[in-house]
Amino acid sequence: MRGNFFILLTVLVLMVFPGVIFAQEDSTAVDSALVAEGDSAAVDSAAVVEEVVQEEEASADTMGMDEVVEEEVEEVKGGFFSKFATFFRQGGPAMWAILIFFGVGTVIFIERVFFLFGTARAKPEALMAKIATLIRRGSIEGAIAATSEEKSPLSKIVEAALRNYKGSERDIQNAVDEMALAELPRINARIGYLGMLANVSTMVGLLGTIFGLIAAFAAVAAADPEQKGVLLANGISQAMNTTAFGLIAAIPMLVAHSVLTSKADNLVDDIDRYSVMVMNMLAQARREG
Repeated sequence: MRGNFFILLTVLVLMVFPGVIFAQEDSTAVDSALVAEGDSAAVDSAAVVEEVVQEEEASADTMGMDEVVEEEVEEVKGGFFSKFATFFRQGGPAMWAILIFFGVGTVIFIERVFFLFGTARAKPEALMAKIATLIRRGSIEGAIAATSEEKSPLSKIVEAALRNYKGSERDIQNAVDEMALAELPRINARIGYLGMLANVSTMVGLLGTIFGLIAAFAAVAAADPEQKGVLLANGISQAMNTTAFGLIAAIPMLVAHSVLTSKADNLVDDIDRYSVMVMNMLAQARREG
């Protein structure tokens, strides 16, 4: 079930990100066409007005229409997603690789947040206080029932120790170790990929920068003198955009990696501490019994 959720979330993110970019490209093209139609309509209306009214009134109306069209163009160009779509297109093919890495990293972060701050989250102090009370009363079955209500890795490891209460201390330790080998990998699963994806995104951004500069200088070398400035500007724009987007994707993933790693380490420390505490409680209860 968790694997299917991870795959579904990955596909969803990878479909949404490109869809937003394509939608912005289409909307930009449509808006540009509307603006062009508005320009032609303004010119036709200005020609009709010049035949009917005086030249000064016609010029004033034309200036008014030009101001309206300029405001519409500014509104079209002013949207964040429209600017991002333009920024993405100018970056070249490397932008798609960085986008895929960022999408996968986003999915990993969301899935790990749900697990570490949800499923694996426990209140160890309250749980251990309840278990200690039940063990002192001699109600091992009650302690097992209390831990079985929780789904966190800590509760499962403590439950494994309690279920082997009648065995020797070595048997209890083996049960705890066996359950820990099954639960600890779930805590640290896929977190390391975030650091890897961040580094790869940065490297791909730099690689796109190199390719952009190579393409720019190659085009400038074979172009007419009048076109050299435009070609050089386009190549440098592609180079800088890939570097910027690589860093934009890498920085959040590095932060997410640090946050999730810290949370996972805290959970592992709690497991080590409280599993030993339970084993000591059971050993004392057996001596007293």
